[in-house]
Amino acid sequence: GSHYTGQGKVIDKKQLMKVMKRLLIFLLLSVAGLQTAWSYYQYKEAFTIHPNGRAVKCYMRGADGEYKDVLYKIYPNKEESNVGRIVHYVSCNQDKFIGIIVNDDIVYVKKGSIAVNTRNYSGEMLNLYSEPDTTSEIVFQTDKVQTLPIYDINGHWLYVKLKDKNGRVVFGWLEPDMQCGSPFTTCP
Repeated sequence: GSHYTGQGKVIDKKQLMKVMKRLLIFLLLSVAGLQTAWSYYQYKEAFTIHPNGRAVKCYMRGADGEYKDVLYKIYPNKEESNVGRIVHYVSCNQDKFIGIIVNDDIVYVKKGSIAVNTRNYSGEMLNLYSEPDTTSEIVFQTDKVQTLPIYDINGHWLYVKLKDKNGRVVFGWLEPDMQCGSPFTTCP
């Protein structure tokens, strides 16, 4: 059946379960010490990416702490090569996984399988930092727009990987104002 909301509205069990699931995620994130306002997620978008165009596998963490039970596979968009879909990332741990929200579930993907684009659209200098702080050492600069795989998260900062013009791999922290979580369009 249905449930009366006390405000003259009736909602069915499916709607109620969806609301309860979102509330549970909200509470879990609160306990984890992360900001929890839904507006927070506008800064936490990324998109799935696989260098070989294969589906990105999503895992659930078992009670024993092991990652197993593939729940979803996020398939690439055929028109956009290796791009899958936009997701909200919520956490990162010390091993090789990043927590994301898919269908209102917190699941895990391997580091490097979600990415962001940079927002230096007008040729501004893009800096990668040694720490998630603009006063730390700049480890790399470029004026080219990049798609960068994500390997760690610290607040709104992302630890990303890129290759310079000589093919050298560089890791560094990307500041929040330079991140665009959409693979299909520029961010305002």
